[in-house]
Amino acid sequence: MKKKLVIIAGFVGLSHLGFSQFIVKNVFFQTQGVSNTGEVAGYEEWTGPFSIWTPETQVVEYIGGIAPGNGVGGGVTFSLNGNFLSGSALANNKVEMARYDRTTNSWTALGSLGVAMDTARSGGYCISGDGNTVVGNAWKNDGYTDAVAWNPTEGIIDLGTLFAGKSTRANAVNNDASVVVGWQDFNGPWKSAVWRKNPAGGYFPNEYILLDPNGNPNDEYNQMGECTAVSADGNWIGGAGDYANNNNAWIWSQATGVIDLGTLSQGAQSYVAALSDDGTVAVGRIQVGPWDPEIPFIWTQANGMQNLNDYAHNVLGIATGNKLIYSANCMSANGDYIVGYGVDTVTFESFAYRLSPLNLGLNELSNTELKVYPNPASELVTIENEGNASLTVSNPEGKMIIQKPITGTYELNVSSFASGIYFLSVQGENSIKKTTRLVVD
Repeated sequence: MKKKLVIIAGFVGLSHLGFSQFIVKNVFFQTQGVSNTGEVAGYEEWTGPFSIWTPETQVVEYIGGIAPGNGVGGGVTFSLNGNFLSGSALANNKVEMARYDRTTNSWTALGSLGVAMDTARSGGYCISGDGNTVVGNAWKNDGYTDAVAWNPTEGIIDLGTLFAGKSTRANAVNNDASVVVGWQDFNGPWKSAVWRKNPAGGYFPNEYILLDPNGNPNDEYNQMGECTAVSADGNWIGGAGDYANNNNAWIWSQATGVIDLGTLSQGAQSYVAALSDDGTVAVGRIQVGPWDPEIPFIWTQANGMQNLNDYAHNVLGIATGNKLIYSANCMSANGDYIVGYGVDTVTFESFAYRLSPLNLGLNELSNTELKVYPNPASELVTIENEGNASLTVSNPEGKMIIQKPITGTYELNVSSFASGIYFLSVQGENSIKKTTRLVVD
């Protein structure tokens, strides 16, 4: 049976069609989560409490809890349906990881490993997409912390550590809590840690993500830095760069191995703050120096890493005026919303923002769209091209499956392609790269 090729059309400057938005909250608001419907979770100033900001109406719903500005850890993030949030709350005069239920407007403390350090026993950093699991860390008797997970069936689960007397923490969790990611300490720098659900209960011991999967797993130059994000399906993991890969942000899947996202400032350290649900889009921050402003970035499989300010101006067509975006803190799982903070360059006052590219993973194109036809097609696709060029086709996991030189208009046979989204680009010798997306079904 012949497969049908459907071209996914995209638009440059979506704001001209009334889709893209850049909405500002003119107060320092530490953004930590954004729902698939665009609500933003975080806390004002430094001490909170946690709150939910609806940018369209500028309404702020204060939900209580104990924000990180109070000297405790944690993060307020949404479940996919927006009904539950992770965070931390008081329990018997100490802070514990907690879950907020928007139907009852209440926090439920989820427990700890029974040890308090100063004001806290544990902290909640992220909630699974289904809302059933909260992950974070908890204090132990030896003065270190272990990564922990909580669900209604098993309660608190100690995810453990690979080394006695060394801490771990869980930073993120996928939709069904089958994959938890975070960091493992050993020799100072935080290294990648991935815990996978054990069908018999609990989780298997954490594993490193290796730069070279066939290399020495105990070599710190082969161990990737801290894991900071995971896609909803658990197939993609993002993290922080360190000396193992020239400090560059990275993403990983079993199919592709480590993909270095590059940098916009040589030598600066960068990390992935969030991934879209299918791993095709990543946002994050580049930390140039202790006194220099951060560089917010967006990375797509089609066009690589871009400064988020440039992306907003040049691709989405949004005029931000005196507002300079400093960070990309998080992104909704569906890729429709990016949030963070910035600074007004005239008043030098901080602001929070929500940028709405509306599913940029499928809609964002490079400056020139590649022309292919017919549409739909059954087996052969004609690719318009002039002169000598390089054709690249990447599969749904981001792995390059075709790269070859072509001359003039070219016919591509897609009858053997598996179903899914593909990225196709043609780079001429002295021309702008042309791209498009296609779906084979």
